[in-house]
Parts: sequence; structure tokens; C-alpha cells
Amino acid sequence: MVGAFAVIYAGTAIGAHGLIADHAFIRERCTIGDYVIIGRGVSLENQVSVGDYTKIQTGSYITAYSTLEAYVFIAPMVTTTNDNYMGRTEKRLQQIKGPTIKRGARVGGGSILLPGIIIGEEAFIAAGAVVTRDVPPGQVYKGMPAKYFKDVPSEELL
Repeated sequence: MVGAFAVIYAGTAIGAHGLIADHAFIRERCTIGDYVIIGRGVSLENQVSVGDYTKIQTGSYITAYSTLEAYVFIAPMVTTTNDNYMGRTEKRLQQIKGPTIKRGARVGGGSILLPGIIIGEEAFIAAGAVVTRDVPPGQVYKGMPAKYFKDVPSEELL
């Protein structure tokens, strides 16, 4: 299902049984799995991969060259980045890379993920965190910059 005023560029593959909500914006060469929910006003830049059963909530920005594996949860207003040089050098063209968010990871509302980081399987990023380095699987990170807080409780694992 595709909501009103959604924009989907040619060259994007969309799986079955998903929802792309009103005003979502999806650039070219994206791959979106089955049963994916893309919320209102979400922006997916070019060459983003979204795995099955992933949910991206209202107003989130997923930058180019990002990977979200299956069962990922992105809360409202999450921002991802992919360029440590912010357009100032040609060197950046070989290093542009969005985050990789592994299977079952959850990212809290308003969080910011820096370029190229990896959020491990089943990790949990608390709301408002600024993630500047890789997060190991199954751990909760919070703060600015985000730091280890505790392990994800076993009852919350997939």
C-alpha cells in the first residue's frame, strides 16, 4: 500500500505486503523487503537496503548507502549520516557509507547515527543518543556520545 503524496523513484524494488505512508520519499536503487512499514514523511536516500519486517517510523531520515537488516525498528525522527567530510573533498567519495543496522536492532527516537557505524544484532539505542562508534550485539547504548549502559534483557530478544 502506498499513501498519498509518497514519491518513489524509478529503480527501487519494493517487496510484498508493506506500507509506504503519506509523504514518504524513496530515492532510486533502494531495495525494500517484505512486510516493511515506512512511516509518514520518512526519507530513504539512494541505494538503501531495508530487510523484511523492518519498521521505520515518522520523520526518520535514512541516508544513502545505509543497510537495515530484517526486523529492525527505527523510531520517529532518527537521523543517519554518511559523509565525514560534508562535501569538502574528493577523498570523501571513496569513504561515503551510511550505517549498517543488524537484524533485530532497535534505534530510539531522535537518535543520530554517524557514518559507517555498525549497530549489532538485537542492540538497543536509547532515544536521543548520538552514536559515534560501533555498538556490539545485544547491548543497550545511551547518551551523547552513546556509551554502554547494560545488556538487552533476554525477554526482549527475538
